[in-house]
Amino acid sequence: MDIIKKRCLACKTLFLLSNYFVSNIEVFKERIGYAHIYEVLKSLGQPSRELLEELMNMAVEGDHMAVGILGISNVQPLLLLIQWLPELESHDLQIFISNWLRRICCINRQSRATCVNANMVIRIIETLNSHSALHCTCAENLIALLGSLGSQSMGSEELLQLIRLLRTDEPKRAHPYVVPVMRAILAMARKQGMASALQYFNLYHSMAGIAVPSIHKWPGSAFSFNAWLCLDQDRVDPSTTSKSGKRKQLYSFFTGSGMGFEAFITYSGVLVVAVCTKREYATVMLPDHCFFDSLWHNVTIVHMPGKRPFGQSLVYIYVNGQQKVSAPLRFPAMNESFTSCCIGSAGQRTTTPPPSQIPDPPFSSPIMPHRTSLGGILSTGSWGGMLGKPELITKMISAGTQDSEWGCPTSLEGQLGSVIIFHEALQPPQVKALYLAGPNCLTPWKSQEAEVADLPSKVLLHYTPKACRNPICLDLSANLLHGRLTGNKVVNWDIKDMINCIGGINVLFPLLEQISFLGGQMPEKSEGETLPPELVTPVEEDWVVLSSTKASEARLEKNIVATFILMIKHFIQRHHVNQENLIHSHGVATLGALLQKVPSNLMDVNVLMAVQLLIEQVSVEKNMQLLQQMYQHLLFDFSIWNSGDFPFRIGHIQYLSTIIKDSRRLFRKKYGVQFLLDTLRIYYGSGCKDSDLAPDDLRTIRTSLYGLIKYFLSKGGTHEEIQSIVGYIAATSEEEQLCGILDVLFSLLHSSPTPDQLFLLLFEPGNADILYALLLHQRYSDRLRELGGDNELIQLLTDILLCIMWKGIEKSDDDAWIERGQVFSALTKLGISNELLRPSDEIKLNLLEKMLEWSVTDNRDSKALPTHAENAFKLLLIVQDFLQAEGLVNSNLWTEKLLEELVTLMDSLSVWYSAGLEAIRLSQVQVQLLLGFIAQDNLQVCAMAAAKLNTLLQTKVIESQSEACYLLGKLEGILSKSIEEKTETYSFLIPLVRTLVSKIYELLFMNLHLPSLPPTNGSPSFFEDFQEYCSSEDHENCYEAFMVNMHRRDRERGESKLKFQEHFVEPFSRKARQENLRYNSMLKQLNSQHTATLRQWKAAQLYLLSERGPWKQHPIHWKLSNVENFSRMRLKLVQNYNFNSHQDASDLRDNLGELPSSESLLLEVVKQVKVSDLEDDVLELPEEDTAASSNLDEKDEQSQKEKLILSEDCELITVIDVIPGRLEITTQHIYFFDGSIEKEEGVGFDFKWHLSQIREIHLRRYNLRRSALEIFLTDQTNYFLNFNKEVWISQISLIHEISTSVYGISDIVTSTVSFFSVLQKWVNREISNFDYLIQLNTMAGRTYNDLAQYPVFPWILRDYTSEELDLNNPAVFRDLSKPIGVVNEKNAKAVKEKYENFEDPLGIIDKFHYGTHYSNAAGVMHYLIRVEPFTTLHIQLQSGRFDCADRQFHSIPATWQALMDNPNDVKELIPEFFYFPEFLENQNGFNLGQLQISKEVVNDVVLPKWAHSPEDFIYKHRRALESEYVSAHLHEWIDLIFGYKQRGPAAVEALNVFYYCTYEGAVDLDALTDEKERKALEGMINNFGQTPCQLLKEPHPQRLSAEEVVQRLTKSDTSTLNLFQHLTELKSFFIEGISDGVPIVKAVVPRNQSRSFISQGSPEILVTASLNCIIGTHGWLPYDKNISNYFTFIRDTTVTNPKTQRNMSGPFAPGLEITSKLFAVSHDAKLLFSGGHWDNSIRVTSLTKGKLIGQHIRHMDIVTCLAIDYCGIHLISGSRDTTCMIWQIVQQVGYLGLAPKPLQILYGHTDEVSSVSISTELDMAVSGSKDGTVIVRTIRKGQYVRTLRPPCESSLLLTVPNLAVSWEGHIVVHTSIEGKTTLKNALHLYSVNGKYLCSETLKEEVSDICVTGEYIVMGSLQGFLSIRDLYSLSLSISPLAMRLPIHCISVTKEYSHILVGLEDGKLIIVGVGKPAEMRSGQLSRKLWGSSKRLSQISSGETEYNTQDSK
Repeated sequence: MDIIKKRCLACKTLFLLSNYFVSNIEVFKERIGYAHIYEVLKSLGQPSRELLEELMNMAVEGDHMAVGILGISNVQPLLLLIQWLPELESHDLQIFISNWLRRICCINRQSRATCVNANMVIRIIETLNSHSALHCTCAENLIALLGSLGSQSMGSEELLQLIRLLRTDEPKRAHPYVVPVMRAILAMARKQGMASALQYFNLYHSMAGIAVPSIHKWPGSAFSFNAWLCLDQDRVDPSTTSKSGKRKQLYSFFTGSGMGFEAFITYSGVLVVAVCTKREYATVMLPDHCFFDSLWHNVTIVHMPGKRPFGQSLVYIYVNGQQKVSAPLRFPAMNESFTSCCIGSAGQRTTTPPPSQIPDPPFSSPIMPHRTSLGGILSTGSWGGMLGKPELITKMISAGTQDSEWGCPTSLEGQLGSVIIFHEALQPPQVKALYLAGPNCLTPWKSQEAEVADLPSKVLLHYTPKACRNPICLDLSANLLHGRLTGNKVVNWDIKDMINCIGGINVLFPLLEQISFLGGQMPEKSEGETLPPELVTPVEEDWVVLSSTKASEARLEKNIVATFILMIKHFIQRHHVNQENLIHSHGVATLGALLQKVPSNLMDVNVLMAVQLLIEQVSVEKNMQLLQQMYQHLLFDFSIWNSGDFPFRIGHIQYLSTIIKDSRRLFRKKYGVQFLLDTLRIYYGSGCKDSDLAPDDLRTIRTSLYGLIKYFLSKGGTHEEIQSIVGYIAATSEEEQLCGILDVLFSLLHSSPTPDQLFLLLFEPGNADILYALLLHQRYSDRLRELGGDNELIQLLTDILLCIMWKGIEKSDDDAWIERGQVFSALTKLGISNELLRPSDEIKLNLLEKMLEWSVTDNRDSKALPTHAENAFKLLLIVQDFLQAEGLVNSNLWTEKLLEELVTLMDSLSVWYSAGLEAIRLSQVQVQLLLGFIAQDNLQVCAMAAAKLNTLLQTKVIESQSEACYLLGKLEGILSKSIEEKTETYSFLIPLVRTLVSKIYELLFMNLHLPSLPPTNGSPSFFEDFQEYCSSEDHENCYEAFMVNMHRRDRERGESKLKFQEHFVEPFSRKARQENLRYNSMLKQLNSQHTATLRQWKAAQLYLLSERGPWKQHPIHWKLSNVENFSRMRLKLVQNYNFNSHQDASDLRDNLGELPSSESLLLEVVKQVKVSDLEDDVLELPEEDTAASSNLDEKDEQSQKEKLILSEDCELITVIDVIPGRLEITTQHIYFFDGSIEKEEGVGFDFKWHLSQIREIHLRRYNLRRSALEIFLTDQTNYFLNFNKEVWISQISLIHEISTSVYGISDIVTSTVSFFSVLQKWVNREISNFDYLIQLNTMAGRTYNDLAQYPVFPWILRDYTSEELDLNNPAVFRDLSKPIGVVNEKNAKAVKEKYENFEDPLGIIDKFHYGTHYSNAAGVMHYLIRVEPFTTLHIQLQSGRFDCADRQFHSIPATWQALMDNPNDVKELIPEFFYFPEFLENQNGFNLGQLQISKEVVNDVVLPKWAHSPEDFIYKHRRALESEYVSAHLHEWIDLIFGYKQRGPAAVEALNVFYYCTYEGAVDLDALTDEKERKALEGMINNFGQTPCQLLKEPHPQRLSAEEVVQRLTKSDTSTLNLFQHLTELKSFFIEGISDGVPIVKAVVPRNQSRSFISQGSPEILVTASLNCIIGTHGWLPYDKNISNYFTFIRDTTVTNPKTQRNMSGPFAPGLEITSKLFAVSHDAKLLFSGGHWDNSIRVTSLTKGKLIGQHIRHMDIVTCLAIDYCGIHLISGSRDTTCMIWQIVQQVGYLGLAPKPLQILYGHTDEVSSVSISTELDMAVSGSKDGTVIVRTIRKGQYVRTLRPPCESSLLLTVPNLAVSWEGHIVVHTSIEGKTTLKNALHLYSVNGKYLCSETLKEEVSDICVTGEYIVMGSLQGFLSIRDLYSLSLSISPLAMRLPIHCISVTKEYSHILVGLEDGKLIIVGVGKPAEMRSGQLSRKLWGSSKRLSQISSGETEYNTQDSK
């Protein structure tokens, strides 16, 4: 009961409250506050419906059910309700409220804006986060509401939270909201309706508006106004509108006397343009157009004065680019200045007389003569038929009465976008262009169109909300008429822009992955829904191309995959940046790969239609690169399309045919015949287990694909295409496919318009021959033969062969027939060697019958050509041959059909009666053939042939004896056979014999030879007589002669058969082999493309799934990266994505596990070290995206310019592996192509660099033989390549030439010159001991790339046990003059004896002191065992296990002790001991075992007592290396390792001789021919270690002491002192006259200004930039020849002269603090980069010309900071949009500046980026943000590495205003906490690997910071310049007080001076004091041979007093 009472009470209270406070909402907020109400109401328990309704009433100030009428008056209660939703237990209430919210918040644009501005989006997402408590309908309502609000505005933070909402705990689960959220995102990206302005001036308040300063002289002759505006319907009761309504001012420009221009919108929404002159107020209205429609309009008003003195002035009104009105309107005199100007505001009003005194205005204007001329002026076209009566639109009243006529002026009471006013008239095309640029275009005249090119010069003023910060409105024109805004500006964000702040389009893809997991759970579709009616078309027709409308899309959205694709479509629609992003991040390939994983039940026609809309969108926008990718990865990737149902698949193929038919040429090369054949083979061949498709459907799909092939070939094929077909035929093993392709061929040969071309192609060797081979049957199963399927096949084949043989060969000469003959010979050969589908002779017969048929038709033809006859003759010969050869074996070949055709053909040729040799020959053939037929058993044939021959013989005279004999002999044979066999043939022959004998009786003198021959003269008994005769004697002799000839022919025939054999079957199988090879490599390529895509996606996910990314995160492990700084320190760890805990190796060590196979180990190693694309370690340069590559033609030009110089096989040697490959050097680049087998997975070591990036090349040894090179690049990357010995020698000279000629890399170390210069630098203390040692190692061939030649460093300390390390005590140091093995005197004797007593009986092995070496592979792994990849290598070396714990490196003191005790252990150190603390920690948690005796677990390395942490050890150890003692003795150790004591007698004396195998030249590997022996020796060399090259043959000089160096320097003229070594002697000097009174915001001497040899000693450039954007380039030398150690400064005279001043183009964003972080200068002093501009651009200014040469707008908000790397290769920019971008600095001939596209976009911050720093050599980009975090990422891959969160006790907001990165990658972070009264500043130090080291609180506010060497230099706003120690952050000297705020600092490159820019424009130069005496005789001040005026030179006579701040 109580509860109910309480609730009622609450309701009442609330009701009363709401009524009371309706008028006083503000009071309520102040006094009580909604948060308080919420707490109170919540405490009452579950609310009643009435209570909630009361809250709803409060929101609308009325009845909540009247949603349609009332808008939101008070948004707070709504937020309260949203917050309350998850607490409500009643689902009905949840649904009721969420429904109502969804309606009320989306009623109209105003309510949406109200909700957005109240941050409702974030509130809704917070509510949705507790999704377990929400009913699904309620959640869906809220998400739909999000979609609606988000289409108004979606900020990056909101979008990030929305995506994070979908994180799931289980990897393979979809979040319940994934579908509604995706639909909501689609709604936001789609943004129905017209474009709306994202930023606008909100002028709803009646006092709002923009005041414009006075315009004293109007610069031009006309007035044009252009603006975007949007007005809502007034919420007024319509009954009250009367004449006294208000008029909403658009603009008013008046002179002091009240004349001028104005425009306003009436209370009914009509636009009126007015001109006020002294006496009258003339108006023109735009009728029939109400602006109260809540849409954005572009309005342009142009006033044109009359051309002649009395010409007519006109006004033109345009809306949305179209002219709506042109009418006459007065033009005021422009000679007075306009003093009261405002835009969108009521303005200062003139007083008006009371209405009663105003005379009625004349209705029509008196100027107009009469109607007709007006019609002429308002030419009907421009009216668009809108106006009835022209008088209605123009009107005049007397001046001063306008308010009573039109209503009182008020502000615009709406929204105003950008406004531009021109002082000249705009032309229609210009108006159109301004409209088309859209409401969000920052610079409308940036577009390429000529119309707008001259607009900027006509602009009077240009205001845009983007360049406004209350109350200042920047004028973007040159006139700088900055306005003052009353009211406020509103900023909305477009989701399409904001996606670029949280990760780009890639962020969306995990949605698709989640959808794939939904697969099984999706609701089943009802049957009827499968296809929209217009798609159910017969297969043959073309695909219906859809138009993209809301309706058609809505239908597609039933399918969630289609929804996803539409979402992508809308994100890239008209959004160039997103399209770029999709290309850059391989998004299309990713989409394709992910679509392949979608379950097939989700793939239906809707998906296909969505893809179609996507592709059409891209083609409409003409983005060819993206379109190509869409074709490759989406449309033509059948693995996406072969999983759905039949309509889906066939629809896809129909769509393909449609677009192919639109542009055949475009697709033919890439997706032509070969592609389609492969597709058939892969997806629709025998291998495809397509049980889900009916056989008929499969056949239809195949037919469609064959149809496409036919289409491509129908206009003629190319050689390649025919080759493809032939290959396909040869390789395919399925009858169905075969028939399909043969069918295509046949129909083409018959019907194609260009058969000749096809024939020619088929006749190229090896093409048509393939067809015979098909007749071999073995490939087709017996089953097929039983089915009789072969007949069809044979039929087809023969048809094709025939077609080719007969029609394909035009000629009739012998060659042509040889070609035709090949067909037969081929068949013969096949027939001999294989069993055919049908016997080869039958096939030939078939062919011949057909050919005869065609020949007959050819010859009968009235147009018969001589070639036809010739062909017929040749054909007869072939038939004869065929029958005589094959017909002997197989009598079935003498068919009736053949005979008929022959006879017909002979008749048509009428051979018998023609004269000539040919004819004789042919008639013989004819007779022979007929005789052949007569001899057949087939009586039918025999009878026909006999009859024919008989008639022939009767009509011909036989003249030659031989002919007669032949005929007789032949017939005789047949006869005698017939008589023997008693066949019927006899009866047909007798008439024939009779005729013959009668013809030749006399000719052959038969009466003499054959007296017994019966007479032929018709005796009836001839038949029997002749039979008798045949068995008689004389006949036998005749017959034998004939038989001998027959045998000879048989033999010849056998030989020719063999010949044909070799010409035929071989090529066929060869072709099949080739095709299969090509096909398999194509499959492999597809496969590797697919894996590459998946890998790229995996790499993209690394950010998406990182702790700062939008999706889920994973645990992280690390491994050593191969990037190094300029001191060659490999400091940096990178993520190890293939981490292995190696537990199995630990188990094996403890005898618990099984031994793995060696292969699996190797694979593990390769995995660990393979520089897979996932890592940021890949040694590759991004494709050069400079301006050139965007243009294809230029690309070709480039490739023409690039010529190959050298190409050699070699091996890339890395720590882990030897990669075989090929090195190529061209005139522009150096390439390496990985040739290893693993490469096929796509993980490769390929690289490509521009030659200009090569710094030096060193000759190297590998396995003790000189056969390698090491290449060093400018950013410290290096590669070690080993060649074949002979190749190597020939390459050296070549490489030398290339380097010196092409790029002048003089520093190629092939000589010792370089060594001596480095030695000299060390002796003079110009470089540190560490740097000297690492350079010595490098020159002596030591390298990080080969463990057997790893750099060697000395043990330098012997004290590892004291509590404190005293570096002033020589006793703590090791004796550097002795080898480590005898540092302990006790060992010396044993070592010596060992040497003397050693004798090798074989005499191969020389004497030695030590059997092991101070540097070998095992030793390196021993030290680095805790760091991958060395852990894996160590395990590999130990055959799969960790070595036992006692032998591991577990303690530094113990290791030293072991060295002292054991003379056989002589390991020196590795460089890591001086810079890499991480190797001393077991960060990866490997199980390294326990010590045997103490049972102590081996984990982190035990440090000496004096070291408190690994970092502390490294710091102190490094200090020890640089100490005075080591400096004085280091040369002694160098003698042992690199110098004269390395070998020879000196080495023996120094006890420094090692095993013979370790010395170069000791073994000649090339001499070993036995592979096994050689491998064994290589293994030995690797394990023993190698002695470095000997650099010196005489003792190494000693280093100078510090004092000696200073003495030397002070004597020299041009030397400079390093100020950090003389911190106590600093002096400051000032220079004035650069920027008096205006702060200097940048002063820097660029690092490597290119200077020719001649100009040495002439000044360098010192660049300054002042707050007022003026740039100076001054002369600078860090010394002065006259006064020792000061400097020379020559002022740039242009800075003070307004005519010559060089300006940076502004303007900067209003309200932005201009600091040095906004500027960067390129190292060659040619370019100045600036950020902070209002339009989000980075601008590039040429310092030499002083003009803008580049403007890059890629950020979505103001650029807040810039930084350049040390190499000068990259620029990094940070922005308010929370992202950073890395840009390549391009300095090529013809193009200076930034590459057009950023190299990387770096995401992850959640607030404005405030500081950035970049180190290319360490591959790290660092950014600090207002979100209080610092993010580290890589440059090459743009990958997220880690977040640093500086410590902060306060709950107040922490920001990171400054940060810097040191040489060694230390990150110095300056943080600031802004309290109400105080500022807390602090410095924090992190290691390169993100370890927090220390902090220091600061008393001042840092304005600029830089890290130089081991010092931090800082300037503060309190005016202090302080120098701090990098490692401890403590002050090195007390700060120098500069008395004024410091704006910038920089250190010159020689570390000689610090440049400080002050608030008052002075430049302070701080250097080392202590001048030597002035040198006499030099006061004349001669400077480079010319006397310069003193005023320009300032050299230390202007000292600046920096009193020490105590």
